[in-house]
Amino acid sequence: ELLTWKGLKLWGFDAFEVEKLSTITLFRKSVSQLNINLDSSPTSSSNAASFEDDVVEDDVVMASKHGCPIVLIGWALLASPYSQLAMAKNVNDQELIDDAYRAIKQRANTSVGRMARRMIDEKESKNSDQNQNGENNSDDQADKSTDAWNGGYFLPDEFEVAPRAVCRFLRKVEKEYSPRKVNPYHNNIHAADVIQSTHALIQMGGVDMALAYTPLETYSILLAAALHDVKHPGTNNNYQVNKMTELSLTYNDNSVLENMHASKASHILLALEDKNEANNGDCNTGILGAMTQEQKKMIRTSMIRSILSTDMSRHFSEVAKMTRHVEALEENIADESNFLTHIGGDKHVKLREKMLPFILHLADISNPTKPHDVSKEWADCVYDEFFLQGDKEALEDLPISPLCHRATTNRPEAQVGFMNFVVKPAFVLLARCLPNVESVVLRQLEENFNYWEDEKAKVINEE
Repeated sequence: ELLTWKGLKLWGFDAFEVEKLSTITLFRKSVSQLNINLDSSPTSSSNAASFEDDVVEDDVVMASKHGCPIVLIGWALLASPYSQLAMAKNVNDQELIDDAYRAIKQRANTSVGRMARRMIDEKESKNSDQNQNGENNSDDQADKSTDAWNGGYFLPDEFEVAPRAVCRFLRKVEKEYSPRKVNPYHNNIHAADVIQSTHALIQMGGVDMALAYTPLETYSILLAAALHDVKHPGTNNNYQVNKMTELSLTYNDNSVLENMHASKASHILLALEDKNEANNGDCNTGILGAMTQEQKKMIRTSMIRSILSTDMSRHFSEVAKMTRHVEALEENIADESNFLTHIGGDKHVKLREKMLPFILHLADISNPTKPHDVSKEWADCVYDEFFLQGDKEALEDLPISPLCHRATTNRPEAQVGFMNFVVKPAFVLLARCLPNVESVVLRQLEENFNYWEDEKAKVINEE
């Protein structure tokens, strides 16, 4: 239910739940008495479960729990609707199976529906007596009117990317993120949440968004979402600069972590492509599929620009630039509901270029806009990581960064300030471009803001 195309559009999506439901116990591969292959996926859960009850406490046996939200959420989106069909078959949900096949059949009739045509041909050969009358046409029309993407992004068709290649890529990415027990906030759950939140905001643009951006641009921003915090050390740029870490020296104190994330992202993309070409002689087995060299260059350039846009030190200047671009476009249109249909012109090319990175940045800071319980858990994660950094800074005789002092940070006051001066103005601006943001995102933000205002008042009264 969480990973259906419909479920993944919801702003109330809970990435914590995906991590929890996918968590299994794994044991060190080096332990001889436990012959478990940590890299196997469908069977690893049952294997681990069968051994878990038999393990005797022993210093040699090391067990740990791991979930895979990046793999599951990323695959569900990047390989959609083929991933949707696979999941529907796995749980034998005939309604979802029919929905996926209907979308795939419609794609099979297009010039870029190679994978879809092959799948439909195989299905029809197995079901030669399948009824082919006008009923499917009416269903297809219903899909077109309610879903601009018709049940999925169809990226495997667009770029000849095998769904298995998507899985391999996402497994590699997930391994490069620390789990929650190491990084309370900047972990694999956060990355998975940003993938889904970016997708949900894109979907709020509906047909206009689908027409405004090419599949290459959509693919690029979703890859950037998956990779935007890869290899995060659990400490922020302020710590890197004050400590004069190797990273700060490498990137000259300038967007230190964001530059590192972008660099690591490029290495992951290129390493997987090189490996696949060396082993198979077929570039279609990689995450970039059959892209031309020019397309690969474009997707990397776009991805780097998008990841760098997540640097919070650039937030206010970027919001100011976006505001000027939005105002310039609004002066030229009479109907604000058609905002996205006008961003393709030469006059507003800068706005079009900045829109998707801006959406990624807002997805990255969207925790205060989520349903209360989810938002509260993210806030706990943020301050847990902040305080660990503060403890580290104190031990290393460094200045304790803002909001990182365990004893003096006022959480409710910090949350109210962050929501009021950072999050709300940015989403209000986005709502001028995507009207659905106002009714969905800003409404929830207001509820959460009221909660933290009440908490702030309680702290004042206690003092």
